[in-house]
Amino acid sequence: MNTYNYTLEAIPESDRVFFTDMLSYISEYVKEIHRNGDSVEILYEGTDEASIKNSVEELVGMINVKLKKMDDKVKIKTLVDHTDRSVINNADIFADMLEKKIITKISSGAYAYSGIYFKVFKYFCRKVEEQADVLFPELEKTDFHVPVLTPVEDYEEGKYFETFPHHIMFQTTMKNDLSVIDRFAKNGAKDASIFNEIKAPANVLRTAACVPVYPSLRDSSIPDKAPVCVKVSGKCFRNEGANVTELARLNEFYMKEYVFVGTPEQSKNYIEKASALWEFWMDVFGLNCKIETANDSFFASNYKKLQLFQIIGDSKREFKCLIPGSGSYISCSSANFHRTHFTKVYNIRTAETDAYCHSSCFAFGIERLAYALLSQKGLDITKWDEQTRAEISKYIDL
Repeated sequence: MNTYNYTLEAIPESDRVFFTDMLSYISEYVKEIHRNGDSVEILYEGTDEASIKNSVEELVGMINVKLKKMDDKVKIKTLVDHTDRSVINNADIFADMLEKKIITKISSGAYAYSGIYFKVFKYFCRKVEEQADVLFPELEKTDFHVPVLTPVEDYEEGKYFETFPHHIMFQTTMKNDLSVIDRFAKNGAKDASIFNEIKAPANVLRTAACVPVYPSLRDSSIPDKAPVCVKVSGKCFRNEGANVTELARLNEFYMKEYVFVGTPEQSKNYIEKASALWEFWMDVFGLNCKIETANDSFFASNYKKLQLFQIIGDSKREFKCLIPGSGSYISCSSANFHRTHFTKVYNIRTAETDAYCHSSCFAFGIERLAYALLSQKGLDITKWDEQTRAEISKYIDL
């Protein structure tokens, strides 16, 4: 394994986390990324240093050439700050969970769950499900169960390939050819040439739970008095490359979402109402956490422009919780205001004025929520505070 070190002097402070994340995608030969203060260590094999260096400089150029004069406007704002709160547990629980088989690694960024982690996982699922009726009882809600396979055409139409090409994971099969299938049956994946016999993929493994909701509403006319509210959940998949981190960043994970489609006011109002669940968890669990404005991990070539639009337009907010073992804050839930991004694509309009509707979604990363709570409370429930035990026990037999 070879190492290339890069100092971050040329990267604006606000872009350094994004830059480090994106390094995982600069070359197929990159195996690991480690950031230490103002420098990054890139571990690679199978190529030379000049190739890695050129790829790094290309990434730097993609980031720095875009809207340089806008950097001062692209500032993350902290809206709620509880980062001074003490926590019951300060130790790293991840290794302990593996040793006790509370979690079992199946593949890179994919785990099986049991024990206390799975119980807390189920708590968050049930709480999110229940709260839809509590937070917006006036809305008629649709429970939407969808498969993980989404047609490539939907991803192209929704412009996901433009904004998140680095996260895409495809589904495909061997060609329907007897000789190809027979060769595979005899030799399996040991014969690497068999992967030249795979069909062009027709489906994407969905990257977010809400992806299929918008095409399902294609050509709809939505009355002002009946905004759409969809509850959708399920497995999602993102290529995180070398950025996989314990249970904080996975290639396969579970999301639950509330999706709203209606007037601009309705779309914004309902994600504001949904944020009461963040406030509830902050108060009842006493979490060390914060709420910040945010931007998505857009691909580098159009990152600055899209980041600017999100932050200036207050389009995304994140509920971030401390992982004491690493000292990092992870995004466990987000409020996302899409405006007409999807409704224009799928021709979703208001019944009264024929104007395009606005859409928004409120997303919950269930693995992250469960991991954050256990990281702050510990794995021994006898040491938890009474409020936490009481709340989870309403939904799960501890």
